Amino acid sequence: MGIVERQSIKGTLVSYAGAFIGFLTTFLIITEFLTPKEVGLTRNIVEAATLISSFALLGLNSSAFRFYPYFHSESGEASPDGVRDNGYFYYMMAIALIGGVLMTLLMLLAKGPFVTMFSRNSPELVDFYYSIVPLFVFMLFWSVFELYATQLMRIAVPKLIREVVLRLMLIVVYLLYAFRWVSLEVFIAIFIAAYAACMLLLLAYIRRIGKVNLRHNRGFLTPELKRNFLRYTLFYVVASIGSKLSSRLDLFMVSSLDKGGLDSGGIFSIAFYMVAVVEIPSRSLLSVSSPLMADAMKRNDLVKADELFKRVSLHQLLSGGLIFLLIWFNIDSIFSILPNGHLYAAGKYVVFYLGIAKMIEITLNYGNPIVSCSKYYHWNLYYTFLVTILAVLTNLWLIPVLGINGAAIATLLTTLLSYGVQQFMISRKLHASPFSPALFRLLALFALLFGANALIPHVDSPWLDIPLRSIPIGVGALVAVYAMRLSSEFNRAIDKYLRRR
Repeated sequence: MGIVERQSIKGTLVSYAGAFIGFLTTFLIITEFLTPKEVGLTRNIVEAATLISSFALLGLNSSAFRFYPYFHSESGEASPDGVRDNGYFYYMMAIALIGGVLMTLLMLLAKGPFVTMFSRNSPELVDFYYSIVPLFVFMLFWSVFELYATQLMRIAVPKLIREVVLRLMLIVVYLLYAFRWVSLEVFIAIFIAAYAACMLLLLAYIRRIGKVNLRHNRGFLTPELKRNFLRYTLFYVVASIGSKLSSRLDLFMVSSLDKGGLDSGGIFSIAFYMVAVVEIPSRSLLSVSSPLMADAMKRNDLVKADELFKRVSLHQLLSGGLIFLLIWFNIDSIFSILPNGHLYAAGKYVVFYLGIAKMIEITLNYGNPIVSCSKYYHWNLYYTFLVTILAVLTNLWLIPVLGINGAAIATLLTTLLSYGVQQFMISRKLHASPFSPALFRLLALFALLFGANALIPHVDSPWLDIPLRSIPIGVGALVAVYAMRLSSEFNRAIDKYLRRR
């Protein structure tokens, strides 16, 4: 088994363990002890900090993949003077520090517009405005450490910290507030401290594997490499503003524009969390396969790039699509057993529209590293402007009319149109596409599963209905995938298991 498959499997297992913990947290703690308004408050703070930290990265999340092959030493060992990979980690940290200072200054200047935007429907969010600053700083350097670990093909432990350790810490934080042992202000402070602790844990890990020091080789940065890096980074700084902003506009605009304010934001967040499970396999596979795409594009091997695109997209849709179908087939039962589910059931069709959008995304999003690592990387600037404009206009149009469902439909429309435009350009210029006979057969299988679900009668008890519906559909789907030979990797894994038996 290759390093991609090995690290991807480990990362996926860790991600699902984290998702299970998150599932229990949501079902047993958050929806039970926090009001929708408090859920909306915490999610808005986290999403705002995530957004700002992504800006502060100054394009590192893209340039890290593109330029690491140029810095990487073939031996993987430090030079005699202690410099590792020509000081790549040092340059990542320096860029993040500059971005962090710039975004902190911007936060100080943006208080007025923020108050104007949220004071009417979500005044509680205004009260915690400055809590966003330390949280985004911790997220920023956590992201740098994760990016560096990914370049080293180490994703399992970083994912363990993000998906499991953080969630366990947050359970403790939620329980402290649930039993009213701390005030709301202290709750938010401890909530932020959990992110700081995880950032430090990841730093300790990459130091432990001996891959971190701040020594650097100034002579390695030739004028041409500097020029290429700065030009590429400048494009991605501007491009990331649009892409990151558009990906979180729905929650912010629901909290700002909808009369329900943070309550509506909380309901939207719970629905979004259900759908987020769909992309767990995708996150692991993208993390490990993006460096392979960077290497293929560096060699201008478009045949290899197209092959990777088809394989990665198929497996992302296969895993994510089956998860979404099982969620949607059981959606009424899920809300029935969710504490205070009668409040959150208003988000039922938010789950559906966001789920369809997520399936489109996981099918086409491997096009992002293809474009990022090609000579056409500047497309992303125009592409993200399109995404941002679409997201703003559709949310402004649909939220006042349809509320949280309008925000979800806006996300679906934006995803469909933006990824459609991107894929059209990739097909024309780079001759790469995710579409293959296996992918179309997989879509046909999904359609058959919808029909099979309609034939299974509903049981009054949701605790019985979920397994009686999920087990036959899930097992039948896996058998069909094997029989149809949709994935050679899946079939090899099953054959290997059967031979051991």
